[in-house]
Amino acid sequence: MSHFNKYRLYFLALVLITASMISCTAPKKVVYLYNLKDSVSGNLGSAQSGFENLIQKNDQLWITIGGTNLTDLVIVNSASGIPTGTAGANLIPGTTSTGYLVEADGKIKLPYLGAVKAEGLSRLQLEAFLTEKFKDYTKEPVVNVRFLNYNFSVLGEVSKPGRFNMPTERTTILEALSIAGDINEFGKRENVLIIREVNGQRDFVRINLLSKDLFKSPYYYLKTNDVIYVEPVQTRFIARTGIPQYIGIAAVGISLLITIINLSRK
Repeated sequence: MSHFNKYRLYFLALVLITASMISCTAPKKVVYLYNLKDSVSGNLGSAQSGFENLIQKNDQLWITIGGTNLTDLVIVNSASGIPTGTAGANLIPGTTSTGYLVEADGKIKLPYLGAVKAEGLSRLQLEAFLTEKFKDYTKEPVVNVRFLNYNFSVLGEVSKPGRFNMPTERTTILEALSIAGDINEFGKRENVLIIREVNGQRDFVRINLLSKDLFKSPYYYLKTNDVIYVEPVQTRFIARTGIPQYIGIAAVGISLLITIINLSRK
């Protein structure tokens, strides 16, 4: 083999190494639901079974009672931030609403009824319970219960980390990441951490956003006060330590340049 052919092989090897270092990340590392085929349908399975939020201690509840004698019910509705003389049927709870606090014993304190057990009930279950109780005070009562502290947090490698209000009670992890501006190029989509507090205990679960199995996860739907943390990829760690992430590429480029110079002198 001639010297030219020998060096040509070296040159080709260096080009391949350089190309591999600067090539883009494989699609399956960045594309959501990468293994989801076209025109595939299915149900949410266990994700739906774990969807409904149960009331917990320290929750803030927005409660309104409608009925035939609104004047007598003002004392109940005013505690939820509703102006005197307003039925409150169409009121959207805002930041000025104080609501009813679920105390350490799991109860809320309501006018007429006193202490009412709320912890462990769903929103609809509490509505049904209060509807029966308020039949003694008004005809055909209409009860609405909402969460005032219905929010989540997104941290790590997203465009807009922060704490956000849930738009609906069926907020998914994909919707939450969308609200936070989506995961940036440095985020690990296959290893997203969800921190959830249930009855005073914290659960830590890893979610793979690249797999269609996401839809089967009981963590697909968020619950109030969930925390989503997106870890950085290795290149982000390097960048944060002050080492340029392209130093390896630069080194290969310099080696390639030296090789070309040596070949030209032969």
